[in-house]
This record gives sequence, structure tokens and C-alpha cells, in this order.
Amino acid sequence: MMRRLASWGVSLLLAGCIVPPEAKNTQVLERADEQFLLEQYGQAVALYEVFLSENPAHPERARILAQVGKCHLGAGRPDQALRTFDQAEALNPQGPVRWEIAFRRGVALRAQGDAARALEAFRAVAAAPPVDRGRAVMDDELHYEMAMTLFRSGDWKAGQAELSAVSARGPFAARRQVRLGLAAWAVQVGAFTDERLARSQESRLKAVFPGGSVRFVAGERPFYVVSAGPFARYEEAQREADRLRVRGFSDAFVIP
Repeated sequence: MMRRLASWGVSLLLAGCIVPPEAKNTQVLERADEQFLLEQYGQAVALYEVFLSENPAHPERARILAQVGKCHLGAGRPDQALRTFDQAEALNPQGPVRWEIAFRRGVALRAQGDAARALEAFRAVAAAPPVDRGRAVMDDELHYEMAMTLFRSGDWKAGQAELSAVSARGPFAARRQVRLGLAAWAVQVGAFTDERLARSQESRLKAVFPGGSVRFVAGERPFYVVSAGPFARYEEAQREADRLRVRGFSDAFVIP
């Protein structure tokens, strides 16, 4: 998630960061935006908060609060992100900022496990005016996050339909390919371009989980995914991921 957040904010930073001449300490805001793009989220939050405290009536307060919320998301703090997005939304922002906030709220809600409210947020964004939505979030990103949330809610068919709408050549292509066709949860422990390395990892996995397997993933850069599963429920897969990390598979994580 952390690498994606930097790209999420670039367009709005470039389009929205117009600081009025009466604003105080504008260099702090510029430094905050720089730290955000560098994924230095803790430093960015501190700088944004300094700027907001010195400029309580700033006309871009909602956009800046949205940046703070995205920093919290990038740092793995969805609860704090939601509180910040709520503050930004209460300012009644319009245009792309409104839909940026709505979308990031959906991402935070999904991270909390609240699939129903996350889907509500994503569907509202999907219904937004295309011009405003397009400046706030990429179509591929919206389809991808919608798919992940549908999977979390147990609707695998609808989730796969959304995933199929993600471009096979865009920035979400690799994540799309790994998840296409899945109808249950799994725990990925490795991905390799060399099948021999994948089979070696599979042997290690089967020593602690008999259901380990290798799956070939086609695409522009084909590779082999090693995973444990399937699991009927997300919670079961998460428990196994935790167990496998303790057993030496430090990169284990739940898919889709």
C-alpha cells in the first residue's frame, strides 16, 4: 500500500496546491507535500499539522486533511485515517477533492474489515461525474479496490467481474493477474520468475502446511506464485498467514 499512496497523491498535489498569498509559513506545506511523495508519512503528518494550526481558515483545508488521512493509511493506521477523512468531509469539499476523500474513506473502511460501508463509498465514487472522478482516482484503482472489497464480503463472482475490468497492462496489472480466477482465500508465501525456485519454496511450505502449491501466472512478465490454501473465510487465512510468518515465511500475506 505504501508505494501506491505516493502515486495516489501526485495529481491532486499538482492540481490543487495553490497557496493564497495571505497563508502563513507556506514552505511548511511544500515540505509536507515533498515528504508525502517520499513516503515519509510521519514527517509529512507533523508538517501538515503545523501548517493547519497556523492557517485554520485556509481554503484548501479539506485537501490538506485528505493528505493527512492518506499518510495515516500509508502508515497502516486506518482508524486515524478515517477520523481525518471525516474532518475533511465535514468541510463539504467539492470537485475532485470530494471524491478523493470518499474513495480513501472506502480504502480505510476495507482495511478495518467494514466491507459493507467500503462498498457504499466505492459505489458513490463510481457514480460521480467522470471528469471529477478521473482527477481523483484512476479507473483501474477503483475497479481493483472494489474487487478486493467484494471478495472480502464473500461475493467472489462480482469481485472477479470488477477485477477483469482492471487493465492487463496498467499499474495494477500484476496484482490483477495474481488474483484472477481465485474463488477462495489463500496465503501467498512467494512469487518467482524461476520455476525451480518456486518448487523449492513449495517444498519448504509443504513441510509445515500440506496444502501448499505453485500456480503459474501468465502476463507480460510471467511468474510462479507459491501459496497455502484454499481457505473458506478470511479470518482462517489470516491466522495461517500469522502462523507461517512465525515459521519463517516472513513475506506471507493473504490473497486476494
